[in-house]
Amino acid sequence: MRKLNKNNKLTRIALTLLASFASSQIMAQEAGFFAVVDSRLSYEDNILRESDANADSDTSVVVAPELTIAGILGKQRFSAVYKGEYANYFDFSDVNYTDHDIRLRADFDHSNRLTSRFDVQYQDKHEDFGDLNTIFVNLNEFNHFTDKGLTGRLIYGRQDSFGQLVLRLAHNKRDYDNNNQEFRSNERDLASFAFYYRIAPRTRLLAELVYQDFNYNPEVGFLDLDNKYKVYQAGIEWAFTNQLEGTVKVGYQDRNYSLDTLRDINGLAYEASIDFTPNTYTTINLAARRESIDSSLETAGGFLRTSYGAGVEHSLTQLTKLEAELTYAKDELVFSSNRQDKRTGGKLGITYSLLTWVEVGANYSYEKRDSTQDAADYKANSINLTAKLSFN
Repeated sequence: MRKLNKNNKLTRIALTLLASFASSQIMAQEAGFFAVVDSRLSYEDNILRESDANADSDTSVVVAPELTIAGILGKQRFSAVYKGEYANYFDFSDVNYTDHDIRLRADFDHSNRLTSRFDVQYQDKHEDFGDLNTIFVNLNEFNHFTDKGLTGRLIYGRQDSFGQLVLRLAHNKRDYDNNNQEFRSNERDLASFAFYYRIAPRTRLLAELVYQDFNYNPEVGFLDLDNKYKVYQAGIEWAFTNQLEGTVKVGYQDRNYSLDTLRDINGLAYEASIDFTPNTYTTINLAARRESIDSSLETAGGFLRTSYGAGVEHSLTQLTKLEAELTYAKDELVFSSNRQDKRTGGKLGITYSLLTWVEVGANYSYEKRDSTQDAADYKANSINLTAKLSFN
């Protein structure tokens, strides 16, 4: 195996913080400028998620700023956000990455019943290997892509209305440019329609249709992964008390490939997220999802992923908080009856508020993929020291 080129000289991260445009949760009274800077010093024993025999370990410094500007003009709200992530590895400099994510948003209040939202987004990022079904061999850097997106949403009815209609249209263009991943470059068109009906003051039923059209343009020798993906779901969202709230959706999914040689995926689909706050210092989150995903293998179509997660936040004191997470996922690779991947993960950490604007912490995380195909197995451990600065 070709190992990473080592660079024993430690380099510094140069931060260029761009003032840009706002987060999705900005409210009218929050117009202004906001900044959050997350940072961490990490040790990982398997940077690129390769098999145990080929794993490379390293220490890295990561800085992730988020800069927000928000403004109000009458009843209209305008916001914008820049999110960056800059990583510098001590020994393996080829793995260094610089991520940028810029989003512009405009919210229009047309009448008592009609509102709309428009987003423009640009991303220039690395890709975490933990979500892919690729068998990682002879890599010396993360996958890199750019993504340009436009989204429009039209909403008739308010959150507290008896009925609410939500129409969403979106277009994205994603381009990969390294690690022979260019065949995954695609354009996606999305249209979704959702109807919510209130049956109690804090409970709504919902019905939702999501349609996505993926268009690929691979080079000669790679499969054309063009497909149409439809999801039909019905469900319920509730906030019974200040202690229990959530959303559960269940339905049917259908991913249909243009190539007859690729196996289509259809069947049960579901999505759930439930938050339980038994007291003022503990929050528990449960999540589940079943979906189909396009493969990152050049000779295959898609796969079916079923995932579950649980997380707990518990305040030991007013300034000290414990955090824990557990995740499990099963990937059924429909193009191969001989391969099934099981993914497990966990995280345990603690944070402490030094000042109202300074938070420090430490955490440990674990990730493992156990496959029926031995070459796809890997595990990774990470130890992190964190610091967070908040300004507003």
